[in-house]
Amino acid sequence: MRHSSNMALPASGMETDLVRKLERARSQIEQRFLDGGAVLLAVLDVLNKLGGNLEQLTMSLDESAARATASRLVETAEQLSALPSLEGGRQVQRASIEEREKSLDIHIAAMQETLRYLRTFAMTAKIAGAGIPDFAGFAEEIVERIQFGTAEVNQLSVRLTALRSTIAVAAARGSQTLERYQNNIPPIVKNLSRTIEDLNVERRQLAGLAEKVAQMTRKVQTKVATTLSAMQIGDITRQRIEHCQSAFTIADAYFASQEGRTLDGNARQRIALLVARLVFEQLAELTAHFGRDCATVVATIKDLSNDISSLMKLASGIAPEGDGESGIRRLETDIAAARGVVAGIEEMAEEAARLSRETTGTVAELLLGIETIRLVRTDIQYMALNTNLRCSKLGEDGRAINVVTAELRAFSALLDDTAAKILEALKGLEADAARLGEGDHGFGNDSLDGRLAEVLARIREAGDVMDANIASVQATGRDVASTVAAAVGTLDFKTELGDVLADCTEQARLAVGETPTLAGLEAAVAAIGDRIARVYTMNSEREIHGRIFGPGSSAAAAPTANSDDDLFEDALF
Repeated sequence: MRHSSNMALPASGMETDLVRKLERARSQIEQRFLDGGAVLLAVLDVLNKLGGNLEQLTMSLDESAARATASRLVETAEQLSALPSLEGGRQVQRASIEEREKSLDIHIAAMQETLRYLRTFAMTAKIAGAGIPDFAGFAEEIVERIQFGTAEVNQLSVRLTALRSTIAVAAARGSQTLERYQNNIPPIVKNLSRTIEDLNVERRQLAGLAEKVAQMTRKVQTKVATTLSAMQIGDITRQRIEHCQSAFTIADAYFASQEGRTLDGNARQRIALLVARLVFEQLAELTAHFGRDCATVVATIKDLSNDISSLMKLASGIAPEGDGESGIRRLETDIAAARGVVAGIEEMAEEAARLSRETTGTVAELLLGIETIRLVRTDIQYMALNTNLRCSKLGEDGRAINVVTAELRAFSALLDDTAAKILEALKGLEADAARLGEGDHGFGNDSLDGRLAEVLARIREAGDVMDANIASVQATGRDVASTVAAAVGTLDFKTELGDVLADCTEQARLAVGETPTLAGLEAAVAAIGDRIARVYTMNSEREIHGRIFGPGSSAAAAPTANSDDDLFEDALF
């Protein structure tokens, strides 16, 4: 039952002043505890926000995702480590191709020399048989076939020259690339491996720290919530003040009633003194309880402030130390540096593949050329054989031509030997070209740079999320600290409100005289006492009431209830 501002006041000026002070005390307590509750709710709100930020941070430190990314990066680092050896293998293949190209050059030169001899013999045979009917045309056909073969061999020489140039450029670049690999890749791989391990350690430490902060945050949240519940001491005190106000109101209402108007001045005065004593003793107890319980609340709030300080000190560790660069950002930098080297690696790998394709293509063309030259050799041999047969029928006139055509046949056989050597060298060249393009850069369908780009994107995204969450934790932590710092100064209810209640109690004490006799007033006292007793909500109020008005007046209206001490202790603990 809340006191109304138009409550009837007792006749005594002292009691009138007390009623006004009680109303001011009631109003101040109500407002101050409402404000204090709002402050604690604000603290609880920022603590809940901090808890949410910590949960998001923990999610961004997901171990399985971090393990998968680290595994991918370790695999990529191992592939990077293999690159110098792979490039060394390419160098060996290039050297082998260069050696085979040189041997081919020798064989091609020998074949060109043989064809020059053949052309000389063919021209000699043509001159020797100039006077023989139909032989000049036949000899001209042999010369044409030799010239055709010479043109084919010259084309082979041109292709080998182009291949030689390609190999020379690739070898020079390959040497630079191998040196670059040997100088740059080991430090990069070392940095990646170290940073991966550092990141794993940092992630585990950060996850552990975040969990500790979360645990302490939950502890502080519980304490704030408990303190918030314990602040019902303000509501208890307000109610008891209202009950004191109600005592005066009920007494005045009785005096104004038909029964009360039958009382004389002395009777009214004795009843008023009884009510004043009741109010004094109620106020004395509630003031004492308020001071004691507020002291407990204030002590709890100060302890809460210490907990918040410890929480903020712990939360401040959730940030990079030193230069401010976290492990995940260092890893991001290392991966970016690795990609700079890998760009050159991919370019050289593609050049090696192109060289392999060009070499394979050149070998195919050379093989076709060799087959053509073999056909030329066969044609020359058949022509020379036919010439021998014709010359044998010519007798003495064909003997000189026979000698020349025999040389033609003998030298054309050299073409076969040289072609066989070239064919053997070409097969070796083809094998070297194939090995040059094997397993040196592709790692399946996924390029090395593609793998690093994928990992870098994951790392960067995880770093952004982690930085954002850490920033949120730090910002919310500062909010918590400032909110609590501001709250502590506003929650010392005992200092501000205790004096107000003490003043009311002192005013009530002054209104209390000697305990009046109640002879002849039993009916009026019982009526007033019973009405007052019905407004109580706490046992301690009923106990005091029973001492003043007699036990019977409060027992009838006393439901089972805890004492106000029990209510407070239940709320606080």
